[in-house]
Amino acid sequence: MLAAFCLLLFAGLVFNRDFWRELPHKAVPWPVAGASVCVLALLWQTDAAVLDALSIHFLALTTLVLLFGLRLSCLLFVLVMALQWLMNTQSLEQLLWALASGWLVLALNYAVYLLCFYYLQRHLFVYLFVGAFLNSALGLVVFMLLQAWYQADQYSAHQLYDSYLIFIPLAALPEALLNGMAMTLLVIYKPEWVYTYSQRIYLSGK
Repeated sequence: MLAAFCLLLFAGLVFNRDFWRELPHKAVPWPVAGASVCVLALLWQTDAAVLDALSIHFLALTTLVLLFGLRLSCLLFVLVMALQWLMNTQSLEQLLWALASGWLVLALNYAVYLLCFYYLQRHLFVYLFVGAFLNSALGLVVFMLLQAWYQADQYSAHQLYDSYLIFIPLAALPEALLNGMAMTLLVIYKPEWVYTYSQRIYLSGK
């Protein structure tokens, strides 16, 4: 019920009438969007199960939100979860909670990007290191804490810490490297694909 309420509230705020009216006119690289959905679905399949209902895997949500912006990335993440539902044996309730958690991480990552944009120097290093690298590590920490909180009635605090939460530092670094490298390659070779990046702004350092 909590996951469903969070989803309805967030969807009402993000997917309003203006979003659907403007969506057909947005200059979105749709083949890239489709490929991103498939890549994320595969990444979420390559997980390491540590408890029956808990596993550790790459999120790559920071790259998604930096690449497409908040609203479109939330929509694409719905497609990722739909593919997860087709490929997984997880219950609908678990998938809904994963969707709600993913949306929260996307919103958090986008908020951190905006804070960097308005309060830090607009430099390529700041965009990549803070907006992508550190931001993605923060997102993974929040996501894993949310999953542990959701399973708190199934496992004791000791079980959750020893079998799941203890792996947060080990998982955060690879997550940060994955997103940092992905965004570095994108802003160098395909900056026109990246919604949150402008060479005119970040290369001038203003």
